[in-house]
Amino acid sequence: MSERYVFTPGGLRRLYRRIADSRAAYQAIADDNPEALESGDTSGWHDNFAFEENQRQMHQLARRVRDLERIQALAEEVPVHLEAPPRAFLGAAVTWCYLDEPDVERLVWIGGYDDGAPERGRISYNSPLGAALVGAREGEEREVLVADRQRRIEVLEIGPTPVGGDDDDQVNS
Repeated sequence: MSERYVFTPGGLRRLYRRIADSRAAYQAIADDNPEALESGDTSGWHDNFAFEENQRQMHQLARRVRDLERIQALAEEVPVHLEAPPRAFLGAAVTWCYLDEPDVERLVWIGGYDDGAPERGRISYNSPLGAALVGAREGEEREVLVADRQRRIEVLEIGPTPVGGDDDDQVNS
């Protein structure tokens, strides 16, 4: 079974930027290694906290780069929706509400794998809410786990990708 990692064009650009940023962070720490090695106990690297911390961070960043590059190798790009799709899929804007709060409508658009930015109204399709919305039709009810509580939601409307919604923006990595 092959894993799929699907992205909008903007989401793919953000993935490339996350890889570049992680590589740059790795290189900055590697460049600091000689100074870190000299700053502590010189009798051995195992007694040098600064050097050990650099090594820990380098291992962590190397793993992150490796994981992101694996996702990039398996990435598929899909276009944004210029018209409303019949079901909620990647790139679609979805208006929804909790059934126990029907007067509070919420609008999100579904972004790619781990490409959520809630402050911009974008949720990733692999988030709990995104997974609940994907494939839904207008008027359909779904369940979603929110803060360890199962809640029912209703899809009110499905629309195209919001204008400018897929523009490159900074994503916390």
